[in-house]
Amino acid sequence: MRQYRFLLRTAPLDALEEAHVEVLAPMARSRRSMVLRAVQDGLVAGLRLSPDDVRPIAHLVALGERRRPGEFLGACSATVLLPLAEAVIVAEAMFGRFGGYAAWDGAEPELTEGGEWVDGGFGEHWHDALVAHVLYRNFAGGPSSPDTAFGGH
Repeated sequence: MRQYRFLLRTAPLDALEEAHVEVLAPMARSRRSMVLRAVQDGLVAGLRLSPDDVRPIAHLVALGERRRPGEFLGACSATVLLPLAEAVIVAEAMFGRFGGYAAWDGAEPELTEGGEWVDGGFGEHWHDALVAHVLYRNFAGGPSSPDTAFGGH
């Protein structure tokens, strides 16, 4: 669950949505119904959707958890949430999205006085590791770049 929460907080929304589409599409309709019910109860959204509306459900999960962390997770039954989380973590759209995971402390963002979540990296020290500039070096120790590091020019 920690890895899934990390992706929900840090992955680009389009990639996160695509991973959920990839996972929800082959899921049994009864399980998609449970996910939709969690979206409706936790995020108070998608009231007119059916379990067959895979992309809109995926969109609401990704966007809803970004805007209101923990609302969908808290409303979703563990019997469907755990398999969903495990499948999203290994989805093709999530490949290479764990940069900064080791530095993440797992904390949720803070609520402001107005009841909104603090944005902009959630004000957490682990966010610095996600946006830190990577310094590339060649074999001789000189400066390099991702383009030239692997034989490109």
